[in-house]
Amino acid sequence: PAMKLFHEAAEELGCHPYRVPTGNVTENYTNPDGEQLNACQYCAFCGNYGCEYGAKSDPIVTVIPTAQKTGKFELRTHSLVTRILTDGKKVTGVRYRDVRTGEEFDQPADVVALTSYIFNNVRLLLLSNIGEPYNPATGKGIIGRNYTDHHTILGATGYFDDKKFNSFIGTGAWGSAYNDFNADNFDHSGLDFIHGGQIEMHLMGNEPIANNPVPPGTPSWGKEFKEKSLHYYHRTLSVVSQRAFLPYKENYLSLDPMYKDENGDPLLRVTFDYDEMDFKRQEFLSKKCVELLETMGATTVVAHPMAEHFGGRFTFQHDAGGAIMGSNPAESAVNNYLQMWDYENLFVCGASAFPHFGPTNPTPTMAALTYRAAEGMIQYLKEGGLLVEPK
Repeated sequence: PAMKLFHEAAEELGCHPYRVPTGNVTENYTNPDGEQLNACQYCAFCGNYGCEYGAKSDPIVTVIPTAQKTGKFELRTHSLVTRILTDGKKVTGVRYRDVRTGEEFDQPADVVALTSYIFNNVRLLLLSNIGEPYNPATGKGIIGRNYTDHHTILGATGYFDDKKFNSFIGTGAWGSAYNDFNADNFDHSGLDFIHGGQIEMHLMGNEPIANNPVPPGTPSWGKEFKEKSLHYYHRTLSVVSQRAFLPYKENYLSLDPMYKDENGDPLLRVTFDYDEMDFKRQEFLSKKCVELLETMGATTVVAHPMAEHFGGRFTFQHDAGGAIMGSNPAESAVNNYLQMWDYENLFVCGASAFPHFGPTNPTPTMAALTYRAAEGMIQYLKEGGLLVEPK
């Protein structure tokens, strides 16, 4: 019912809503590799947790068991890679520590793939002195630049006195959206910002305690707070805009000069704040969210405020950049096979390769690039050298 309302209101405003593509498993299923996936229970804990039903198609359920069956794959848990080992223009393997015993090992390798999320990908490159660190003062250097994220996914919350929804049921991607205000799909005349964002509503389930929406002016404790918490738990919907965040020279990743981990290695430092254009883009899209909720019939609509500065919370962990992809080593860390320009047998996989960040989720693009990187690794092992586009 909530999504039906979203679609009707969006169409009334002249927009073009669609269901967000999602791969929910609706019945027990055995995939082509022989791995069993179970039916989704719409339990509302999908977005932030592992799946107790075995219905999420994550590597724990699919890729890793399939690889283990080949007899050619070894998974070493409790292992922390601390350095990439190099010799000339090639990497020779990695050094890792058993976090239970503290013992260190050097693991030789013909090819090394960094797949440990953008923060650790970049940190390992910097700790291993691979590539030139980015210097925002001079604009020189590659490793750490172009850091972006879908920071502060904001919009508005609507409180409905005459409508009730089953807000507990949900999945990690169940929702609807429209892109009428994305990129150049609309007229930017007089707006003083470029790009845009998608308007979306997801029904991921209002987890108890973590979600406790009440209208403004409600006391934060006591009888009235309890009454309104119960009343609005199933009468509240949020519509948000996931916006493009452009890379700026002031936003980057680097090794922290002060803080270190338990082994004495510098932690990764994130330097990030909002640009003037981010506020203008947010103001425009937030008004669109308010307008939609009003059209949906919300009794009270509250816009989400954007803080004056970034407060340190990474929204949904949609981070990108730091080891970006490009057409030459002067401007990028990896080629379009995610192969390091400087070390031909090192591949850096993940959204760390993104030089820019649009409004949509990064996973499908990231997955496609990683498939391409895997093909590149196979080609490299057969032929060697830097990989180039086939003619």
